[in-house]
Amino acid sequence: MEERLYLILDSQGTPLANAVLESPLNSEVLQIRVLNDKVEAVMAHREIQLIGIDDSSPNRIGLIVRQREDQLVIQPTAALGPAARENLRILTEFDSVAYPVSGNWKGQRKIRAKDLSCGGIAFYSTVTLEDREILEMVLPVTDSPLVVRTQVLRQLPDESSELPLYASKFVDLIQDEEALIRKAVFSIQISTAD
Repeated sequence: MEERLYLILDSQGTPLANAVLESPLNSEVLQIRVLNDKVEAVMAHREIQLIGIDDSSPNRIGLIVRQREDQLVIQPTAALGPAARENLRILTEFDSVAYPVSGNWKGQRKIRAKDLSCGGIAFYSTVTLEDREILEMVLPVTDSPLVVRTQVLRQLPDESSELPLYASKFVDLIQDEEALIRKAVFSIQISTAD
């Protein structure tokens, strides 16, 4: 059986730890092994969310039934749809560049990421952007840098920077690109949870 990696969140969606599912996916109760000595952080909660790193791993809400060392038994109480994985948003800062696809500017411009999800990115831009504008940007946080298209949704209020902050969603992604972004999001989240 291949190892199925999960991210454990509390009931409010705050990441707690990383875990490996050790029971079959369709078991009535799930057995997980919490990684990196984070079992106490997880045990501080009664209800948790389990978000699978890949599409074939179902996302669940469950109650902690038992603990033995780093092993937990979870009673699933509800299924979470694929949106749970898509909406997982992590704060991360990195510098990169963007190029216009539509819009009234030319050339390469610097951007700084504020947060990243499987579905989009919030970033600061050195150029003013319009809603619905399409640009290409380099994501340096994937296994190898990835150039993706993103559509500006809106400008976000932010008093902490002189640069404008924009919310955007990824567009025209192929399945491999989605998988690389998801892996990067989970990797960053797991490293910050450690």
